Amino acid sequence: MLIRRRLSVLGFKCAGLLALALLLVGLAAETAPAQPKRGGVLRIAERSDPVGFDTLGKKKASVYTQLVLAYTHNRLFKYGPSGEVVPDLAEAYSQPSPTTYVVTLRKGVRFQPKPPVNGRELTAEDVKFTFERLPGSPEARLFPTLKSVTAPDRHTVRFELSAPSSAFVANLAATTMFIYAKEAGKPTPDGGRDYIAVDTVVGTGPFMLEEYREKQRLVLKRNPQYFETGKPYLDGVELYFIADPSAQLAALRTGRIDMVQGSSGQGVPQLLVPEARSIPGVTVLTHKTFQTSENLIGRLDMKPWSDVRVRRAASMAMDRAALMKALYPEGAEVFSGPIPANSRYAIPPDKLGEAAQFYRFDPAAAKKLLAEAGYPAGFKTKLYTTVGYGPEYVTRTELLKDMLSKVGIEASIVVQEYPVWIAATYKGNYEGLVHIPTWTLGEEEEWLGAYLPGDTRNHIHIEDGGLAEVIRSSRQAPSEPVRARHIGQFLRTFHDNMYRVFLPLPSLITVTNARVKGYVPSVRGYSYATTVVDVWLE
Repeated sequence: MLIRRRLSVLGFKCAGLLALALLLVGLAAETAPAQPKRGGVLRIAERSDPVGFDTLGKKKASVYTQLVLAYTHNRLFKYGPSGEVVPDLAEAYSQPSPTTYVVTLRKGVRFQPKPPVNGRELTAEDVKFTFERLPGSPEARLFPTLKSVTAPDRHTVRFELSAPSSAFVANLAATTMFIYAKEAGKPTPDGGRDYIAVDTVVGTGPFMLEEYREKQRLVLKRNPQYFETGKPYLDGVELYFIADPSAQLAALRTGRIDMVQGSSGQGVPQLLVPEARSIPGVTVLTHKTFQTSENLIGRLDMKPWSDVRVRRAASMAMDRAALMKALYPEGAEVFSGPIPANSRYAIPPDKLGEAAQFYRFDPAAAKKLLAEAGYPAGFKTKLYTTVGYGPEYVTRTELLKDMLSKVGIEASIVVQEYPVWIAATYKGNYEGLVHIPTWTLGEEEEWLGAYLPGDTRNHIHIEDGGLAEVIRSSRQAPSEPVRARHIGQFLRTFHDNMYRVFLPLPSLITVTNARVKGYVPSVRGYSYATTVVDVWLE
């Protein structure tokens, strides 16, 4: 009897232990990180079509061109999860002297198996060819001291500079510096090559361009020869061109798309976040990237913007606090410029000294400055904008017009299609004022370079020899402390002269549906596609 009782108790304990073990196994299964899975097609909403497929052509490459090429091509270096510069096609680099860089390429990297390149191996000659295209491209601005590029062997590239460049390696990661295969390009009359056409898109990237229907969609499929073993996990990516963010969310709700990404510097407008959160199963990511905020500009070589008092008045007409409250309930910086607010070199608003007053909302002081500049009754002007960044961008232009009118600046809005905007107005061919979008670039030098004569983004037409010398000194600084000092000098000069009127910078919003796993928003440049290789679908 006693033995039976003990066996019964033992059986009960065993059963309890078994139940506990099963419970723990279940909990472990629930808490264990999900494992990536192969297969499936990720569908993403984009605002606009690419404008050709050449980031090193004679015209400035559009944001949307850079976004697409990040799927199909690679750079020597890229930006890592925290914005750090990490190898991409490069395996390593050395710097034998202040003006010499030697880059060693990964071995075994192949172009995509598409004609006319047909999956051949990437070599140093491809890198040499790519950099030889720079003199005819706006991207020459990134490497002003580049003297020569040679290929000592199949996997070694040697760069010689005419003067030191503190940002040289970082600029190799710029999201325009993709490596091209010569034979994929179309011959041009001057003996060069261009990559505007769809059939020239043959890179070494994780995805291959399979189909492009203008104003509809762009289809990419997995590159079976991609050099990162086992990646990408996805079979493909489809980009759907949907300009209206409300329509993007509607497509997300119905299952037509899986993601509206914000790392391009746009994403879901904050006022639509409640609508996004109402979609069953979605994840709303609030994040920041390395960018400067939207801004108001005019030409410094034309009146009235050539007068610093007018520029300061325009800034003091901006009610930034009201804009943040009305438009950005999910969070925003008061302004971000002329370099990103999260840069290690940036000067916080409360440390600007006397220049801080020009960022305060003060219509009375603005009117006084306009009167001192010879415009006691204000003035009339044009205000250019584009539909290329969505209808809400034009709405924000209307808010700028309204605030300017309160101090006597009467602006008539000119709305342009994106191709016209990027080819003319963005290049500085305008009279009046322009509403400029956020810039999502890479290294700080990309922003400083925009204030040099001849730079493709010098659409304010600044010609300041002293400021240019400060910028060049920062580029050639022999040490980090010296560079920081020069950049600080540039920033204080900028804020005092208000060359651009920077507006609040909102936190970015990315929305994904429940089946998207492993996505981490990128931090620098137009390169969110580099993180898509790690995404999988449930």
